[in-house]
Amino acid sequence: MHTRLGVLAVAVAAAFALPPAHAQQDGGSTSAQDNAQPTRNPAATAKKDKQPQTLSAIVVTFTKRAQLMQDVPVAISVVTAADVQTAGLTSAADLQMLVPGITVVPIAGPATSNVVIRGLSTTIGEPNVGFFIDGVYIPDRNAANLLLADNIARVEVARGPQYALYGQNTFGGAVNFITKVPGNKQEGSISAGLGDHGTNDVKLVLAGPISTGSTFHYRIGAARHQFGGFYRNELTGNKLDGTRASNAFLTLDGAFTQRLNAQFNIIYDGERRQNFAERFVPNNSVFSPLFNDLQTYQGDLPSLTSGFAATPGRIDRDSILSSLTLDYDMDWATLTSVTSYNHLKIDQYYDSDYTAAPIQMAGTSGPQNSVSEDLRLTSPNNDRFEWLLGLYYYHFTNHHIDRTDWVGSAAPFGGLVSDNHERTRSAAVYGSATWHMTPKWDLEFVMRYTRETKSIDVATTTLPSGTSVPFADSRTFTPFTPGLYLTWKATPNVRLYASAVKAIKVGGFNTFTTSGAIAPNERSYEPERTKNYELGAKFAMLDGRMFLDADVYRINWDDMIVRSIGSQGALLNSNAGRSHSQGAEANLQFDPNRNWSFRAGAAYNHAVYDDYVFPILGLIGLNPNLAGTRLQYTPRLSANLSVINTTQLGNGWSWTNRLDGRYRTNMAAVQYATATIPGVTLFNLHTSLEKGPWRIGAWVNNLFNRKEAPGAVFTSDPATLFEFFTHQRPGRQLFEGLVNAPVLRTYGIDVRYSF
Repeated sequence: MHTRLGVLAVAVAAAFALPPAHAQQDGGSTSAQDNAQPTRNPAATAKKDKQPQTLSAIVVTFTKRAQLMQDVPVAISVVTAADVQTAGLTSAADLQMLVPGITVVPIAGPATSNVVIRGLSTTIGEPNVGFFIDGVYIPDRNAANLLLADNIARVEVARGPQYALYGQNTFGGAVNFITKVPGNKQEGSISAGLGDHGTNDVKLVLAGPISTGSTFHYRIGAARHQFGGFYRNELTGNKLDGTRASNAFLTLDGAFTQRLNAQFNIIYDGERRQNFAERFVPNNSVFSPLFNDLQTYQGDLPSLTSGFAATPGRIDRDSILSSLTLDYDMDWATLTSVTSYNHLKIDQYYDSDYTAAPIQMAGTSGPQNSVSEDLRLTSPNNDRFEWLLGLYYYHFTNHHIDRTDWVGSAAPFGGLVSDNHERTRSAAVYGSATWHMTPKWDLEFVMRYTRETKSIDVATTTLPSGTSVPFADSRTFTPFTPGLYLTWKATPNVRLYASAVKAIKVGGFNTFTTSGAIAPNERSYEPERTKNYELGAKFAMLDGRMFLDADVYRINWDDMIVRSIGSQGALLNSNAGRSHSQGAEANLQFDPNRNWSFRAGAAYNHAVYDDYVFPILGLIGLNPNLAGTRLQYTPRLSANLSVINTTQLGNGWSWTNRLDGRYRTNMAAVQYATATIPGVTLFNLHTSLEKGPWRIGAWVNNLFNRKEAPGAVFTSDPATLFEFFTHQRPGRQLFEGLVNAPVLRTYGIDVRYSF
C-alpha cells in the first residue's frame, strides 16, 4: 500500500512539472475590455461560456443583490463548484483549506465545531459565525459538518460582521452556500469512490426540464459517505470513530410568467457516529496546595494516537432544510419572498470520561425547529441610487433533554437530567441604500432593527433523589445595527473601501451550575457588542488574469460573554469581558495561462483580552487577571496555497492536478492560554483524468501524515473527579484538557460518469 502511495505522489509531482501543452483547451483569459468598463449589470460583465472566471469577474449575492465581487466593499472569499470537486471538499469544515482567515476547531469531538473568523472566538452560547443555505439560516453548530455532496454552485465566505443584512449569529462573519440551479438540458451523473480506512462514497444526480419545452426544471440527487475510522476502541476491539453520512436534495424551479419565478429546495443531511477519538490529558504544571494536585497544562498539547477506550454510544444527527423562493419583477423593484422550514433532531449519548472504566455517560436529545420569512424589495441597478428594504421574521424552538449519568461503580453519585424548552421569536426590518455620488465614489448605508424575545423553561432533576429545580424566564432585546461603507473606484481596475459597522449578539440565560447557587439577578446576561473598522483594496491586473484583495481591520469587543464567579459562588456566564482584535488579510488569484492557476491567501490576527478577571484562577495558583492574554482558538497567522494545472494529453483526454496547502500557528486551548493547540502545515493532493463523460480521480489528504492535535477544550474530567472522591488519588484537578485525536492521512480513487 505504501508503494502505491509513493507511485501516486511521484506521478502527480511529475504532472506539475510538465510544460504547458500546445493543444487547445476550453477557456481563455479575461479581456482588457471586460475590466475597463465596469457596469451596474453584473450579467453584462460575466465571462463567455467556457471561459475561466477570475475572482474579479465572479458575481456574488452576499449583499442580497447580484454584484461583481470586486465591487462589494466587504472581504469575501468564493469557493466555486469546480473547487469543491477538484479539491475534494466533503464538508463545510473543509473550507479552511481554501479560505484564508477561517478556522474550524473541534471542541467536543468533530461533531461540534467552533468556527472562528477574525479572532472572534466563543464556546459559550450561540456561535459567532452564521451558516446559511441560499440565504436561509441554519441554527446549529453542527452546520460545519454539512455534507456538500454535488449540490453546491459556490460558497461565499464573508469576513467581518454581516448582522445588518443577515441577522442571527453573524457577529464575526457568515458562510452562505449557494445551491446549483437546474437548466434546460436533461443531464445527470453517477460517481463512486473508495479509499483506505474503510472510506467509500456514492453520488447520483439527475437534472433537467420537467417535460420537453417546459419552463419548470428539477434537480434531484443523493449521496452516501462512509468512513471506517482511524482509531480502535481498546475496550471493544472495534473501530472507534467511524462515520456514516447521507445526503439527499431536490430543487424545483421555473417561471410561472415572465415576471414571476419560483424555486423550491429541500435538503436532507444525516450523520451516524459511535464515539469520538479523544481523551483527557493529565495536567503537568502549577501545583495547588488547596487541591493537592497540578492544575494546568503547560505547552503544546500532545498528539494522541492510542489509548482510546470508551463505552460504545450513539451520536446521531438528522436535519431537513427547506425553502421556497419567489421573485416578482415589478419593473421599479423586484419583490422577493423566502419562506423556510428547518428541522433538526439530535440524539447523543456517549462515554464522557473517555476511559475503559464505566464512570460517566452524558448526552443530549431532542428536536429543533425553525420557520422564517424574508420579504424584501430590491431596486433595479441604477447609475445614481440603489436600495433594498426587507422585513424578516424568525421563530425557533428547541426542546432538548441533557443528562449526565454516573454509571458502574460511580452509580451512587447519581446524575442530572435537564429538560429544556427554548424559544426565540425575532422580527426585524433591514435595508441598504447605495448612493453613487460620482462615477468614482459610492456611499452605502446598511441597517437592521430587531426585536428578539428569547424564553426558556428548564427543570433540572438531581438523581437519584428526584429533586427538581425549575427555572423559567424571558428577555426581549432590541438591537439597532448600522453600517457605513465608502468606496473609491480609483481606476477601472482598482477599488478602495472603508467601513464602520456595529454588530450585536443577543444575550441568554444561566440555567445550570455545578457549584454554588445562581442569584436572581444573574439568571440572564446582556448582548455582546462590537465596533468594526476596516480598510480594504481590490485590484484586477493583467487583463483580469490576476486579482488581489487585501484589508486591515480593528474590532473593539465590549460586554463580552465570559465565564465568571457569581455572588453565591456559581460558575456562570456574564458580560464581564472586553477585548479587541486587529489584523490584516490578503487573497490572490493568478491565472498566467489556460493551464495554470495559482491561489494564495494569508491572514494575520492579534486578538487579546483587554479586561477579564476570572477569580477561580487565583484559587489554583494562576493570575486571575487575563488582560493581555490572547483569545482561545485564534491563530496569529494562517495561510493557504493552491496550485492547479490542467494539461491536454491528446485524444480528448485532459489531466488536472491540484495541490492545496494550509498553514496556521498554534492557538490557545484555554482562556488563560497556558495550553496550546500546536501549529500545523497540511497538504492535500488531487489528480484526475477526464474525457467526454468520464472522470477518473485519485487523492491523498494530509499528504505528509501530520499528527498534531486539531482541537481541545478544558473541562472537568469525570474519571479523576471520581478517583478523588473515592480516595483513589490524593488530589483533584479542576480542569483538564480533552484533546481530539489527529486526522491522519487518507487516500483513494473515484470515478464519475456524466450523461
